[in-house]
Amino acid sequence: MKFSFKNKRPILTVIILSMGILFLGFCILTNSQGYHRHYLDSDLPFNYTLNNSTPSNWVPIIDAGAETWDNVPSCYFEFQNGGFTLIGSLGFDGVNLVFFDINGDNFPPGTNTIAFSSTWTTGGGASYHAVESDLIWNARDFPPGTNGEPGMIDLQGTISHEFGHHLGMGHTGPVGGPPGCGELITEATMYGTVAFGDTTQRSLHIDDKAGCSMIYPVWKLEGSITDASTGQPIPDAEVRANQVFAGINTGPVESPQTGVYEVPGAAVSAIPTDNNGDFSAVILYQTVTVEVQYFAYQTQTFTAAYNPPGGIGQTQVITQNFALQPSPMVTISGMVKDSVSGAPIAANLEIYTTSNKPGAPDTSMGSVVSSDGNYTFTVPAFEDYEIIVTPETPYPQTTVTVTNLPGSGLQLDIPLNVARILVVNDDVDNSGEVYFQEALDNIGQSYHVWRTSEKGVPQLADYLLFPSPRMVIWFTGNASNAVLSDAEQQSLAEFLDNGGRLLLTGKDIAETSSSGTLLTNYLEVSHAGNYVPPAVRGVPGDPIGEGLLVLTTGGPGNQNSKDIFTVGSTPIVSFNYGSGGNMGVAGVRVENSQNNWKAVFLGFGFETINNDNGFRDQILSNILTYFGVITGIDEPVEQVSDV
Repeated sequence: MKFSFKNKRPILTVIILSMGILFLGFCILTNSQGYHRHYLDSDLPFNYTLNNSTPSNWVPIIDAGAETWDNVPSCYFEFQNGGFTLIGSLGFDGVNLVFFDINGDNFPPGTNTIAFSSTWTTGGGASYHAVESDLIWNARDFPPGTNGEPGMIDLQGTISHEFGHHLGMGHTGPVGGPPGCGELITEATMYGTVAFGDTTQRSLHIDDKAGCSMIYPVWKLEGSITDASTGQPIPDAEVRANQVFAGINTGPVESPQTGVYEVPGAAVSAIPTDNNGDFSAVILYQTVTVEVQYFAYQTQTFTAAYNPPGGIGQTQVITQNFALQPSPMVTISGMVKDSVSGAPIAANLEIYTTSNKPGAPDTSMGSVVSSDGNYTFTVPAFEDYEIIVTPETPYPQTTVTVTNLPGSGLQLDIPLNVARILVVNDDVDNSGEVYFQEALDNIGQSYHVWRTSEKGVPQLADYLLFPSPRMVIWFTGNASNAVLSDAEQQSLAEFLDNGGRLLLTGKDIAETSSSGTLLTNYLEVSHAGNYVPPAVRGVPGDPIGEGLLVLTTGGPGNQNSKDIFTVGSTPIVSFNYGSGGNMGVAGVRVENSQNNWKAVFLGFGFETINNDNGFRDQILSNILTYFGVITGIDEPVEQVSDV
């Protein structure tokens, strides 16, 4: 709420702390042009005067609330106890009053207002400043507490909050009266809501300290960052430290309600440059070491060392300009090859930077389609990279990391082992693929992904590229019409005839494809109906189901038509639907000792097993153990090169 007075008298602004009951960004009160609502250095220290009805045991607590701000070394604002006064009402009278309204004369019945800070201002533009502030506390409805008592509002923390308004800070985040600005930080002293017995506001958050320091700075760092070879400014470069060390403005003037203006800011660990390559910030520590960074440029280090605080109105400014040297462009090259034979492997490769420097691209920096395994990338030196290698069958996709690429470049061959498992994505999209990848990664098994939408149906020769016992995970995801074609069933039948291990999983497979050779002659499963509820119960004692109760509510969440099976004489039931396992067959295992094949068929999407408790990973591990793919002896996991 804002009141104006005639005859060019100062303007009054009222800021309310409410019960919410209402109380890394900060918010600074300004005029419409963005100039801080500050006290002149000549008016500091700020003398607050207590109404003489203030209980004597409250006085040291009020002083402690004020000293919270006095103890910020990077902010030169100072409070000072000015004694007592007979004045007991709000008014522009030359007294910065603190009054505890026991009778509630300043507050209507039923209000949720705990206290309000009222500040008179004068001047326009850059001359805008505060001249007097009063604090009125609704002690009738919200009695002050001194030790975090239930049913009372903490005296020290609330004084710190209201005095923060006096020195020029608004509420942090879009709460309070009026609403504040910047990031909402509930631990901040300037958060606009407080609860009975809450003492959180006694201790300043780093953003509280940064906001105070923005208005009354003790230490500042400013300068520019340019390209050393061209002299051109580098926008969005950063001056960084390994801790939060500076305060900056983060946005333009905001007006949450008529007549109230604020500027958001934040305590940061990185100071950005503007479009002209310039930077400026208040510094929160007397000594700080920073790195000056931008992607594809060589980092510089600088230590800003200031003198101790010099008192009210004393701001030390260090101006430091940085000219960054561009990093040389160098090559990463080599061959993707078989780790045993050394034979080249055809592959697609893409390179990304993993640098967290400003200016680092978040998209691919280059790609190579290599038919002979050879590749070359040209990128800036002294940065970190990740090369994604997607090789031909039967090798696994591999990630190679390069840390601090040398200025001479890098010769890097990429040896690959044959993948342990073939994952066939027979889905109409790729939404379910990641859940199989995560599960296999979690249990330490390498895999090659084959998408039928891109490569068609795999043939026996493709299966035979993998090591024995050969395993295929075939999933159909969202497919719902003729889910498993005759050609696909014939392909999988040949795979089993050659001693394969098959995990087949997906809804609507039995419903739409039960007449094919795989389901009829090998798995001996047909469609008995559909099931919608999520519960699936493993058969107790079964090596796969183990009596586990799982929910098909995870993954892509597409299980609206799970298949209930009718089974022949050979399959063994591993899962049933329903929490009691009495709502129909959900999954079976089948094996043929003559041709040495084994199969597991799930009438639901394995990818949708909720993995919050690790059941998806556990069931896959059980299946691989049943298949003999996991033998109990640790097998080497596909390594990721780290250079």
